[in-house]
Amino acid sequence: MPTRTMAGIVYLNGRFVAARDARVSAFDRGFLYGDGLFETVRAYRGAVFALNEHFARLRASAAWLGFALPPVDWPRAIHALLRRNRLLACDASVRLTVTRGAGRPGLVPPRECRPTVLMVTARIDPGVAQAQRRGVRVVLLPFARDPVFGGHKLLDYVPAIRGRMIAQRARAFEALYVDSRKRLSEGTTSNLFIVRRRQLITPPLGRAEGVLPGVTRRVVIDLARANGLVVRERHLRAADLLAAEEAFCTSALVEVLPIVRAGTHRIGTGRPGPIARALLRAYRERATQFPADKSSPTSC
Repeated sequence: MPTRTMAGIVYLNGRFVAARDARVSAFDRGFLYGDGLFETVRAYRGAVFALNEHFARLRASAAWLGFALPPVDWPRAIHALLRRNRLLACDASVRLTVTRGAGRPGLVPPRECRPTVLMVTARIDPGVAQAQRRGVRVVLLPFARDPVFGGHKLLDYVPAIRGRMIAQRARAFEALYVDSRKRLSEGTTSNLFIVRRRQLITPPLGRAEGVLPGVTRRVVIDLARANGLVVRERHLRAADLLAAEEAFCTSALVEVLPIVRAGTHRIGTGRPGPIARALLRAYRERATQFPADKSSPTSC
C-alpha cells in the first residue's frame, strides 16, 4: 500500500537505466544469500527527510556485515533519480539496496566483491493519507524476527512477507511480531507506540529485543518529549495494546499511522486519537521545514 509499482528509471551501479533493462549478476550475493541491506526514505517534493540518519544506519549495518559502502554521491544520485522519474513535485519513496556484490558461490564472502547499488523510486500511494485519517487495523503474528539480526535492515525479509500475507488475509494494514515470551516488538515495516495516561510507550531497543532503531521512531520520540509527553521504553504485551487509549505505528513512508483495531478489538475510541494526530502534524512540519527543490518543472 505505501507505494505504487516501481517502474520507470532506476539507478544501478552509477548508471540510470530503464527498470526493464536493469540487470544484476546471477552470482550477486544479495540474490543468492540475501547478503545485503536496504533503506527506504521519503522525499517531500524532492527533499529527502532525515537522509543523514538513514545513511548512518546503513553504514553501521554494512560495517556489521563486514563491507564498506561504495563512494557514491548519494544526495545527488537520489535527486537525479527523482528528476528522471518526474517525482520532484510530489511525495515519493526511494529505496536504496546495497549488496556485497557478485562473487564465487559460498557462504564465506570472497574478498574481491564489489558492492551492487540499486535505487528505485515511486510516488507515495494516496491511500496512505486516507489510512492516516481513518486509522488502520493490525493483526498479531505467532512469530517474531530473529532478535540478533532485528536491529539491521537486511535483505532477508521472509518474516515480513509472511506477516503481510497474514495481514492481507485479515484485511489488516500491518502485522505485529510477537516473540516467544508473548511480547510485542514491532510491525513488519514499522515501529509500535501506545498511549496510556498521556504516556507514550514503545518497545525498547537492544541486541536481544529484535526492534529496529527506526529513524522515524527517534524523531517521533523527540517531538513527543518536546511537546511535554512522557516517553517510556518498556516491553508491551497484547493486553497493553488492547487496553491502550491510542496506538500508532511509525515509518518513513507512513510517518505516524493511527491503529484503531487489533484484530476484531477496538483500540480506544476506534478512531485516530488526539496524540497521534498531533504527532503526525508535528512530524510533517519537521519533515517539510526545509525547502524542496524548485528547479524542475516536472509534475506528478
